[in-house]
Amino acid sequence: MKKFFKNYFKESFVIVLVSAFTLGMCIWGSRVQSGYQHYNNESITYVKGMITEISNEELTKDPGNAKRYVGRQKVKAKVLEGTYKGETVEIDNYLTSASNVYVEPGMKVILSQDQPENTAPYFLVYNYYRSPIIYGMVGMFVLLMILIGGKKGIRATLGLAFTLLTIVMLMLPMISSGISPVLASIVTVVITTAVTLLLLNGFSKKTLTAVLGTALGTMIVGVLFGMVSYFLHISGYNTDEAEFMVLISSNTELKVAEVLFAGVLISSLGAVMDVGMSIASAIWEILEVNPALTAKQLFFSGLNVGKDMIGTMSNTLILAFTGSGLSTLLVLTAYGIRYHQFLSSDFLAIEVGQGLSGTMAVILTVPITSAVSAYVYKRKNLFHKTS
Repeated sequence: MKKFFKNYFKESFVIVLVSAFTLGMCIWGSRVQSGYQHYNNESITYVKGMITEISNEELTKDPGNAKRYVGRQKVKAKVLEGTYKGETVEIDNYLTSASNVYVEPGMKVILSQDQPENTAPYFLVYNYYRSPIIYGMVGMFVLLMILIGGKKGIRATLGLAFTLLTIVMLMLPMISSGISPVLASIVTVVITTAVTLLLLNGFSKKTLTAVLGTALGTMIVGVLFGMVSYFLHISGYNTDEAEFMVLISSNTELKVAEVLFAGVLISSLGAVMDVGMSIASAIWEILEVNPALTAKQLFFSGLNVGKDMIGTMSNTLILAFTGSGLSTLLVLTAYGIRYHQFLSSDFLAIEVGQGLSGTMAVILTVPITSAVSAYVYKRKNLFHKTS
């Protein structure tokens, strides 16, 4: 009974602490975001609409894809929300190879409503109304997590939600406020790692070692990528979004050069956390089976477990970064880029820097977490022996 109340108190403390931090983070993030100096686009709003009629179509098959049409649709749409809710508007919907929203009667869409001062509103078909499908997919994901993962699945879902919320309400406002993106990403990594693993396992030696292993592994990503970016001469100014970020920095204190660095830390967090938690759990189970093992034996057991993970996790990171740049690779190939031109391109430098830095950090996380686990698990006075 005493152990039950002790565990209940620990879980309640974690929930209260995380809830209080989340509330404070949301309040602070909202205040920072409300102070942003946005560009003047106040005349444009986006509202739901429903296509009621196609009055005329001048369409031909897209030469590049027989399943798509290009040309013009003259449509009528009913506005479903906003100032003009209930009104029917006429829209010329132009379809091109790049912008192609083909509509049919009864289809819900998002309408762009542009109304400069003292003029009548001008409507365009902005995009398909995708919210129900997205909500459905999120709901299915959460349902599967709960059905298959049970209590752990619920905790993992809460951890993921907290991570996303921290990125949006803490890291992004910190960066936009002029705080170093590197510092902001490190703070985000440490907080999200600690909270996610605390929700999964509570206060325990296993949690402590996983948090330390993940935090150290992710910081290694930063150190390695910092060295790589210095020698390869790459920064946030070499990304596709550099022009937009430079414009944003003119109205904020955004440090454009460090944004790429911060992105690498965040993108590598998942893989490093997976390795850190897996190694910490494996060594814990080994110790449970054979408590007589020494710290040295536990360390080498962790290394042996990690060897099987290195290959798969390295492939995961490399394929993730490559997949995100697949369209760029296709464009470069189609334009017949030369060998030395490709090797010296910003694209390859960034992908190599990200992929290899993250992969090397995953590899180094194995001995780091093994060493931390071996030390912490054999320290009898650190925590009580609970998983």
